[in-house]
Amino acid sequence: MIQTYILNKNHLSFWLRQLKSAHELIAPWRDASGDIVLTELSRMHETALDGPALMPSPKEFLLPQMEQLFCYSEEGIEEAVNKQSRVLFGIRPCDISAIKILDTFYLGKNKDTYYETRRNKTILVSIACNQPDPTCFCLGLGTGPFLKSGFDLQFTDLGDRFFVEAESENGMSLVRDFPHIFIEPKTVDSEDLYEARLASQSRFEKRVNLEQVRKSIQAGKVSDAFWESVAVRCFECGGCVYNCPVCTCFNVIDRPASVDTGKRIRLWDTCMFKGFTRTAGGVIPAEAKIHRTKRWFHHKLLHWPEQFGVFGCVGCGRCAVSCPGSIDMATVALKIKGSDQTEEKEA
Repeated sequence: MIQTYILNKNHLSFWLRQLKSAHELIAPWRDASGDIVLTELSRMHETALDGPALMPSPKEFLLPQMEQLFCYSEEGIEEAVNKQSRVLFGIRPCDISAIKILDTFYLGKNKDTYYETRRNKTILVSIACNQPDPTCFCLGLGTGPFLKSGFDLQFTDLGDRFFVEAESENGMSLVRDFPHIFIEPKTVDSEDLYEARLASQSRFEKRVNLEQVRKSIQAGKVSDAFWESVAVRCFECGGCVYNCPVCTCFNVIDRPASVDTGKRIRLWDTCMFKGFTRTAGGVIPAEAKIHRTKRWFHHKLLHWPEQFGVFGCVGCGRCAVSCPGSIDMATVALKIKGSDQTEEKEA
């Protein structure tokens, strides 16, 4: 059952300071260049909650871009598992949804112990999106701009105060010791929350129906000629994958220090790169760019729903910002939808 509270904004820094005394506190911060990054917070008043939803994905704090799995030597293997308690504060509802998708992948039948340890030690505190970015389309996927469930704590900005929802025991553990600042909401608070959510939904510039796109692909309405037109615009930079909060591809390499000692490293990789599926014999099954491009979209639109019951996309729009070829998920999905409508008119 969700518990609700009101937190005056004047009390936010005090509360964050108390959290930092018991946890590693990760929050959005505006650096010297003006960019907003997620980092360990040192000065509570510098939290940047007014930034765009497109701030970096928090995935790296559960699945680091590069991590040491273990060291090996003649004496044996020493694992490097991070067991520090952590709070991710100020992330977006779409990122909470993305982490839930990562959970299905890494905590399924074959659990990834490195991911599991970090996940179990991480509490997620989201800020609902009152002002979606122009590239966002989470509304059509039910992954934002606010969540009905799946969070530890969810904050909604009501001007001079936050409407706070606590769903999990982890979330409750962060507020129960502060009854003097987390107070019971009044009727006017609930009414303002309702208005804020309605206003947020009305501000979306993109409306994308991925279910309709999925059915079009399954029905064979999307030709290889279309995928070729998409692939030819791909620069193979990997930006769409590295900025995606849902993509799970990685590689594992050994870095020997001597004949008998070294480290095993895991690092992000992407199926969009030609060498990702290179076999020991040097064969590359998906050497042609069209095959890799088509596979990436099929993986997110067909295979994820078939295997896990959800799309491999949360509508965050990061790929739209990072892709120099304008072949992001929303753009391609809308083109498929448009071609379907053209066929229907001609018929």
